[in-house]
Amino acid sequence: MRLFVVGATGRTGSLVVQQALDRGHEVTAFTRRPEAVGLSHPQLHVARGDGLNVADLSQLDGHDAVLSIVAAPDRRPTTLAEQVARNLVRAMSAAGVARLVVTSSHALVATRPKAALLLVRALLRHAYADARNMEAVLRASDLDWRIVRANRLVDGPGVGSVVRMPGGRDFDGGLNELSRADLAATLLDVVADDALVRQAIEVTGARLP
Repeated sequence: MRLFVVGATGRTGSLVVQQALDRGHEVTAFTRRPEAVGLSHPQLHVARGDGLNVADLSQLDGHDAVLSIVAAPDRRPTTLAEQVARNLVRAMSAAGVARLVVTSSHALVATRPKAALLLVRALLRHAYADARNMEAVLRASDLDWRIVRANRLVDGPGVGSVVRMPGGRDFDGGLNELSRADLAATLLDVVADDALVRQAIEVTGARLP
């Protein structure tokens, strides 16, 4: 597949790019900072641009799918994820590219643990509002979107085992840490899975013995 990766120089996005290349995909890393890509590969192309500029996103023309790993960077009011989603809908519709995978947060739909959720939702209320609005933009579109909701992301090597649940479900035993490497692998699995068109899924790390 020809994959267009938005957020390609972030901690998860850079892993998506590397793993996609390892799987034999052709990849365009879309970033404001091409010098930060740090990879050289015959199947890798680097596109300079900003997801807040819909004209820059026209570079996705000719690709098979888009993966967008965008999240608010702090606790201030923001519309970053929502605006990038709106621009992707416009650019992808114009280019005839339908397949889109985005990351979101499991905290939007989780119901437990209640005390911890109340605290984190208060602290990150602006980021979660942005993520919720982003999801609404996609649901109202005609794209073949897929939403992957995760939490408790950590750096480090993947363990190769991820627990997936249908959208809106809680995990038995709570949410475990999920490595960004395993999230990246999940995103690449999801973009190729036709059974997940216009669905959200919840993901967490496997409980280790």
